[in-house]
Amino acid sequence: MTLRTHSLQYDFTALLPPPFAVVAIPAGEVTLAHAGGYLVQPETRRVEAFALAQYPVTNAQYQVFADAVDGYDDPAWWEISDATREWWHANPRPLKTYGDGDHPRTHVTWYEAIAFCQWLSARTGLTARLPGEAEWQRAAQGDDARAYPWGADWDSDRCANNVAHASIGTLPVLTYAGTGDSPFGVCDMAGNVWEWCATSWGQGSDDLSLDDVRVLRGGSWFDDVQKHFRADYRSSWNPELASDLRGFRVAFG
Repeated sequence: MTLRTHSLQYDFTALLPPPFAVVAIPAGEVTLAHAGGYLVQPETRRVEAFALAQYPVTNAQYQVFADAVDGYDDPAWWEISDATREWWHANPRPLKTYGDGDHPRTHVTWYEAIAFCQWLSARTGLTARLPGEAEWQRAAQGDDARAYPWGADWDSDRCANNVAHASIGTLPVLTYAGTGDSPFGVCDMAGNVWEWCATSWGQGSDDLSLDDVRVLRGGSWFDDVQKHFRADYRSSWNPELASDLRGFRVAFG
């Protein structure tokens, strides 16, 4: 797919294995309703137009970054903060992940997600980044403030979840394409992996240099609590910690 942003073009197939597609998300409003961290009461936010990856970053896509000569080993991508740089020096290679190449990349810290975005920006000439949590929610809900990306009612057959206590593990990112999509056609915004956002949990800022835990959205394959899959549900985790429940997707613009 070719993305047009700020008069720039880039064919992602020249760099990343499929599926990698980008969806335009128009401007609109969202209400952050689930209190926690900096959010003490519901707050309606204006979200400007941006673009979002249609799928979470996969194992195969992240591996391109991990193996590239100018990729994971390049100190340039780890200069966001002292904490990021120190973490990388202590962890010079990425952790082992699980699943085939088309599964979402797991065992990836927030720091590693940021480094991938920095590298992707340099490779493409686009502004690749993690979405802010209001942007993430906008892409998941559309204009009607729906409870789940696909609509108002819970449906365990539309995402990778553990509500039935099946503990299925991650699934290929295309598994629920067309059935679990958001109004804008974004896939896997409920289940499979919790997704890192740029937003700091304690301060509500997207400043990457802040030493703070970071917002997570979307729920994972392991979660058995239905509300965790709601488009407005908010969680958080320490940026230096990784697990098989967490991954990320890329925003642009």
